[in-house]
Amino acid sequence: MNNTLTKTNAPTSILIDLSQGQMSPSTVHETRKISNLFEQFCDQMAAKKRIEQGDPVVYEIFHHGFITDNTDMAMGMSVISSGKVGNEYFMTKGHMHERPDQAEIYYCVQGSGLLLMDDLHGDFQAAAFNSGIAVHIPPQYAHRVVNVGTGSLIFVSAFHLAAGHLYEPITRSGFEKIVVEQDGKPMLLPNPKRSKTT
Repeated sequence: MNNTLTKTNAPTSILIDLSQGQMSPSTVHETRKISNLFEQFCDQMAAKKRIEQGDPVVYEIFHHGFITDNTDMAMGMSVISSGKVGNEYFMTKGHMHERPDQAEIYYCVQGSGLLLMDDLHGDFQAAAFNSGIAVHIPPQYAHRVVNVGTGSLIFVSAFHLAAGHLYEPITRSGFEKIVVEQDGKPMLLPNPKRSKTT
C-alpha cells in the first residue's frame, strides 16, 4: 500500500473513506500492535499478557504527503481500535514535533475519545475528542489520542512533513495523566511513570 512520495506542483487529489478510515493513495501505512506500544502502557504485566494472547492491533496510520517546490503538506488518517490493556484504554503512541515552530490539526470523524496535550513543563490538557470536533495542537505540545468508546475512533490530521516526530520524551516519561476505566467510565489518573522520573 505504500507509494513513493513524488514532488508535483500540480493540484493533487486523494480518496478518503471516512466510514472505513482509509486513504488512497497513501505514502505511509503502518499498523501498530500492543507490542509496538509496550512501554507506553503503565500495566506492563497486562500488556505482556495481551501480547501473548495474540498481540491485537491498537491502531493504523495512513498519510499522504503533498510535496511542491515551496510546500510539504500532509494529510493523515488514524483508526484506533476499541480496547484496553488492563484498565488503560487503547491509545496512539503519542509524539511531539522535532521542529519547535510546527503545529498540527486533528479532526475526529467517528468515535469517542480524549486528546491529551502536554508541553512536558506543567501544562497538561485533556480535550473531548468526539465526532465533529477539530483541535489545533500548538507547537511543542506532545499529543496522544485515547479511544474511550466501544467502536473505532477515526480522525484526520494536517501537518507539515518537515515537522518531524519525536517519540523518546513520551516513551521516557509519558503524559501527566493516563486514561483508565473505573466503574465503567473513563477517568484521568496521575501517571505513575512521572513520579519515577522526577
